[in-house]
Amino acid sequence: MNIEYLHYFLDVAKTKSITRAAKLNFISPQGMSRAMNELEKELGCQLLIRYSNKLALSPIGEELAPKAAEIIGGYDRMLEFAAAKSQVQQAGGHSIQLECQNVAMLAFLTQEAKDYIFESREIHFRESQNSQIRHDLLLSNAGDPSGACPIIGLVCFFNQDRSSNIGGIDDLEEKGYQYRPYLKTYDKVMVNAQSPLAAKETLSDEDIVSKPIASTNTYLYSILSKRFGRNAIGLSSADFSLRKSMVECDSAVSFLPAIASLTMAEETGFVLRDMERSYEVEIGFVGMESDMESACFQGLMDILDGFYRAHTDSGLYALCD
Repeated sequence: MNIEYLHYFLDVAKTKSITRAAKLNFISPQGMSRAMNELEKELGCQLLIRYSNKLALSPIGEELAPKAAEIIGGYDRMLEFAAAKSQVQQAGGHSIQLECQNVAMLAFLTQEAKDYIFESREIHFRESQNSQIRHDLLLSNAGDPSGACPIIGLVCFFNQDRSSNIGGIDDLEEKGYQYRPYLKTYDKVMVNAQSPLAAKETLSDEDIVSKPIASTNTYLYSILSKRFGRNAIGLSSADFSLRKSMVECDSAVSFLPAIASLTMAEETGFVLRDMERSYEVEIGFVGMESDMESACFQGLMDILDGFYRAHTDSGLYALCD
């Protein structure tokens, strides 16, 4: 089961609104509604009663909401226990947990940055979705700061619109966190390296839908379904290895930020091609100022700054100075 869907369900239960819950989790109302439908299908029962002008929990939904909270609480306690056991802090050191959105980790972090993270004794890494990052940040703020490892989130937004993320970012800023956008880039089409599409430098919408689309299950799904139609999307999954394998066997196309042309250059099973009408991707960090000024995090930023400032003439991104 996708534990992120349980986070979504609790936010729907709390707000009694698909739209408000979607805004809190940086996804579209359509994506939230689809997630609830999938959760109901997996559980085999109705969780929500949808009226014409309101939404309510079903009797089963009312009973399952506290059980979902227990599952999430147990999952969080397991992660906290594992982090506490794995922490090795030097005297006077400052450890952080870096929670990284899947696309940002794949395309944004350079190999040198990944090596630094995994070799560091002060940085503990975990791959998460934007909504999980937000939830963990709020949870760490509400808990005992002395007993929790500080969290910094590496997040990724598609078609960044401040108003569409106001529910997710502003409530973090109200808790004292800062959101620092790092760069803006755009998506490219990921196609099989040997396919006829790879021979084209720029792909039209017709080229793209000549194959099924393998999308992430984030806000990108909403962007792609509005543009190409839901029937064009053959797969929606957070599992990049699955999407990559579908492209490499030429059964689908997918998407990656343009910066992947620099950071994933050694990949040979696929190539990235421009699309005639692309959309924006914004990548940034969210955390407490003291944590983002810590020596271990600044070491990571020095590596990223050195790389991205050396490649600004590539035309693939713009730094958010």
